[in-house]
This record gives sequence, C-alpha cells and structure tokens, in this order.
Amino acid sequence: MKNLLALCLLACALPAGSMADKPKVSRAIVKSVEESTDQKLQALFSDNPVQVQVLGLTQGAYIDGYGVVFMSELNLAAGTPISPFHPNITADEVKRIHDRKMERLPKLKEAMQQMLMDSAKSMDPVPADEQIVLAISFFYWNWENKDGLPAQIVMHAPKKLLLDARASAAAKSFILSDEF
Repeated sequence: MKNLLALCLLACALPAGSMADKPKVSRAIVKSVEESTDQKLQALFSDNPVQVQVLGLTQGAYIDGYGVVFMSELNLAAGTPISPFHPNITADEVKRIHDRKMERLPKLKEAMQQMLMDSAKSMDPVPADEQIVLAISFFYWNWENKDGLPAQIVMHAPKKLLLDARASAAAKSFILSDEF
C-alpha cells in the first residue's frame, strides 16, 4: 500500500517538475535581446569622441507570470581618470562631465523606449499581458556632481502595449518611467 501511494505521488510530481524546468521563454531568446541591447547602448553616442561606457553586459531574466527584465549599467560620460599624470579632477572637469551627462539623458530615454518596443517584437513566447522591463543603473565617481542625474532609470510596459505602440509609433503615451 505504501509503495502504491509513493508511486502515485511520484507520478503526480513528474509533470510539475518538468514544467518548472521548461520556462516559456528560452535562454536563447533572452540572450539575443541582451546582445542587441548591448550593441545599441554601445552605438548610442558613437558620434561623440567620448563615448558612453557600458559597464559589463546586459543581463536578462524571464520571471514566469511577470515578464522579462533586462538590466545594464552605464557611465554616460567618461572623464579623464586620476593617474600620476593627472592627479586631480578640476572643477571645470566636474562641470563638463555633469553637463555632458545631463545632455545625454534625453537621447538615452528615447533609445530605451525604442529598445523596449524592439524587444517586444522578438519576445514571441512572452504573454501579451506580461511586462517587458529595461532598467539602466548609472555609474558615478565619488567626486562627480550628481545633481539632477538619476541613479537608475526603469522603463516597463505590457508586451501588448509595446507592440501596439511600435505599430503606431506612439510610444511616449504609455511607457511608464521611474527615476530613482
């Protein structure tokens, strides 16, 4: 009798276990969006000699019942590092770096909206009501002026709205943005 009960429990557990091992969204799909995001962030300010620094690689994860989340870290404007040949950061350098970061924020936000819409198109297995999230954290040196600069920008929207916006080019009316 105990063996029969154990066999029944095992038979019930097998389908649930195999479902947990097979997420709706494959790692390959997430990886392709990670790579695309890295390329777009790298090319974003390539027209300027002091490019944006992408720190590390974009990381993505699918959360069943919520959606897919992509995270990256940027330094919007690199300054001259402290070295034996450049031992101090001048007030002029601090101001120049701050101003450059402030002027780049609107272009980054616009690019993030486009990246969200583009990623929604390639995320077929994600249900239409689940979220697609792009979060970018910013790197700052301790000597930098951070006034008016966010620590992080998080944009998200349901996949269906992103696809609709992509089709109608009305992205700005629905994308939720939180700045910390």
